[in-house]
Amino acid sequence: MNIRSITTVMIAIGFSCSVFAHHSTRGIYKDEEIVVTGKVKEWRFINPHPYFTLEVIEDNGDVHEWDVSYGGAAVVHLKRQGYTETTFSVGEEITVTGNPARAQGVYGILIEGGHMPKRADGSDVVVGGSMF
Repeated sequence: MNIRSITTVMIAIGFSCSVFAHHSTRGIYKDEEIVVTGKVKEWRFINPHPYFTLEVIEDNGDVHEWDVSYGGAAVVHLKRQGYTETTFSVGEEITVTGNPARAQGVYGILIEGGHMPKRADGSDVVVGGSMF
């Protein structure tokens, strides 16, 4: 085997390992669940993980922007459920149930599995197939 072949094999192994080395959310989000309701400020239907931002008015009157992440779901997974670039409208009220960020002072929430964002009338944002 020549040096070019060895280099090619090493590069292929390096790329294949990175596919399996995707990050876990366990260290970023708590195991507990919370419910957050707010108005959509931004919807980013992008890879690697779509997300939206909610402007939330807390009980004490403070306003915080919560980043809502779909975790392991890529655009292709959400498309299977019926999500599109226009799923959320800016200013629309949405309620999400999920795992809050572990870091103190970070306003982030992870929604996965069966947790579907809800519209103000209580209906699921989308109804479709499996997220994965």
